[in-house]
Amino acid sequence: MDSLERKIWFTSDTHFGHQKEFLFGPRGFANSEEHDTAIIENWNSIIGPDDEVYHLGDVMLGDNEHGLECLKQLNGRIHILIGNHDTDTRIELYSQCPNVVSIDCALRKKFGKYHVWLSHYPTITANYDDDKPWAKHMVNIYGHTHQQTKFYSDNPYMYCVCLDAHDNKPVSLEQIVEDVKEKKIALDNSIGGQPWFY
Repeated sequence: MDSLERKIWFTSDTHFGHQKEFLFGPRGFANSEEHDTAIIENWNSIIGPDDEVYHLGDVMLGDNEHGLECLKQLNGRIHILIGNHDTDTRIELYSQCPNVVSIDCALRKKFGKYHVWLSHYPTITANYDDDKPWAKHMVNIYGHTHQQTKFYSDNPYMYCVCLDAHDNKPVSLEQIVEDVKEKKIALDNSIGGQPWFY
């Protein structure tokens, strides 16, 4: 079992090598080269070599050789969950990277007392229930949407880790826990301090 004392990070949709302005432009970059350089610098400025990183898909798009070189430069022990642009060829390339420790389609994980469902696509794992403010729910941590907000359709149990929602940086488990708790409290002030996220 992982513990909250370990540095655990989440991100998705790095899209290394993606030459389309509709991706790098909204992220604040003039071209894909500038984008990729900044993403690598942002990542390595906060993630240490022994940190665990869950990358929830779409690592690269376009030139596989360039994308692989970007991936190899990233700190941490990287767990990749396959996205819609992660082809069989790319998955094989990921498996050859020394910093990639696992590749899966989706994962149910427990970090300390927190249970999460990790996936590329947003997945409904729980419904917000006004009649049960004390209810405990699994939170889906996802990518794919490129949204600039942290939550899917205001649902406190669906948390986006796309770079677009986090200033082009991975987000820590601690920050996700804090954000989800704040969101739940904002939606249900009757929680009364009861634990709801397990």
